[in-house]
Amino acid sequence: MFPILSTRFRSGLWTLVIAPLLIACLARPIPVTIVADGQRRAVYLRAATVREALTQAGISLGDLDQVSPPETARIAPGMVITVTRITQTLEIQEVRIPFPRQILKDARLAPGETRLIRRGEPGLERVTIRITWADGQPMERQEIQRERVRDPVPEIVAVSLLGEVVSMPISGTLVFLARRDAWQIAGETSRILRLTSLGDLDGRIFTLSPDGRFLLFSRASSTAPRSLLNTVWGLSLGADPPRPQPVGLENVLWLEWAPQGDRVAFATGEPSPGPPGWRAHNDLWIGRWADGRIEARRVLTPTAGGPYGWWGMTWAWSPDGRRLAFGRTDGIGVLDLESRKAIPLLTFPVYETRSAWAWVPALSWSPDGRYLAALAHGPPRSGEPPEQSTRFDLWILAVDEGWARPLIEDVGLWAGILWSPQGLFFGQAHQPEAGDASRYDLYWVDHDGSDRRRLFPPEGEIGFGGQPDMRWAPDGQGLLVRYQGDLYYIAIPSGQVYRLTAQGDIAAMAWR
Repeated sequence: MFPILSTRFRSGLWTLVIAPLLIACLARPIPVTIVADGQRRAVYLRAATVREALTQAGISLGDLDQVSPPETARIAPGMVITVTRITQTLEIQEVRIPFPRQILKDARLAPGETRLIRRGEPGLERVTIRITWADGQPMERQEIQRERVRDPVPEIVAVSLLGEVVSMPISGTLVFLARRDAWQIAGETSRILRLTSLGDLDGRIFTLSPDGRFLLFSRASSTAPRSLLNTVWGLSLGADPPRPQPVGLENVLWLEWAPQGDRVAFATGEPSPGPPGWRAHNDLWIGRWADGRIEARRVLTPTAGGPYGWWGMTWAWSPDGRRLAFGRTDGIGVLDLESRKAIPLLTFPVYETRSAWAWVPALSWSPDGRYLAALAHGPPRSGEPPEQSTRFDLWILAVDEGWARPLIEDVGLWAGILWSPQGLFFGQAHQPEAGDASRYDLYWVDHDGSDRRRLFPPEGEIGFGGQPDMRWAPDGQGLLVRYQGDLYYIAIPSGQVYRLTAQGDIAAMAWR
């Protein structure tokens, strides 16, 4: 039998055996090969690790240098130690940015003709690149900064519009606002007459009398006193030549003719030093046109107007001229002009824009005056507070019967509505949950919500950049829309689209 040794005795025994061996190994030089700085050296070293071997060989390492095997590896006879020197430098390059090309379509050019309107200029970017070198050879290039020095200037080229703009007769009187002046299409869409040469129409008021004889518009001069928001002017289209003249109104935020043409309704405000530049009074006046002037009486005294009341309200005449529908940030109602009684029809949480603008409902009466189509702030999509809901629905309100119901859900906050004898036209957001920034398409639907179909713009076009601007044709045969600064006519019910103008800068329109 073998004797049993204690643990302490065995540990001491191993120490006595191994320690002399280690000392003997360290005492005897170990052959290794070191490859560094373009040289290959065979050396004998008394080192336990790669780090110690390099130190004994007089080789220092930079922060980025790489060693193979790793510095902590144990030395073995015949080992090859390779040191790769890593350095980094910065290189700055100037890169040209190609200029884009913009196409303007001009009906005055002959077929196939082009004209350079503005020469393009490339932009410039300053790019900083970090280059990593391994033993003097480029190993990696990495972009670490890009700075725009100069934006490119687009090249603008005008091309012929032949075949895109059609010339067609129109009924009634059609006027539009472009380059801050009023223009008229006289009988044929190819015949455009300039009505004013003022250069300061602001587009806030631009409305024709129902018989198409008088145009009312607002002017905002840069030299006007700070206390003046705008002035309202009138123009008799039957005069030769038409001469604009002031009608005696100023600081008007909204104005529209009554359907019978015997009166106008308007609301006022005042200039404000901060955004949006005005403060609404939330009042209401009724005026009559006589000898080029408007004499008015106040129907509603100024009020706070509810949440976001500084923005103002929306109004819409009833077809019989006896009532005005109104929209506030928190509800919709009807004002009876004879009794001056306001009747609420629908309430909803105000939409918190958290900015210098406010959302108010779009409104449109049915031709028989029994119903009102309106945009309403809808319920939350998930768990957000009601005031932050991004859902907006199209509602139908029975004015005298007292009921209201949603017709189309989630159309977007700039949907826009027009009720015509042929049904409802409305905008539909591409992204309803982001309706303030979304593009919109124009749809048609029957008054009961059936037979919904897309009308405009043609496939491939980007859509309206906000609330669609549309007018029903006086002859009841089609719809006029303003899109990307031009006028388009949509034949109903075929849906055929005709481009009428090549202005590119039309900001408002009226058609009676």
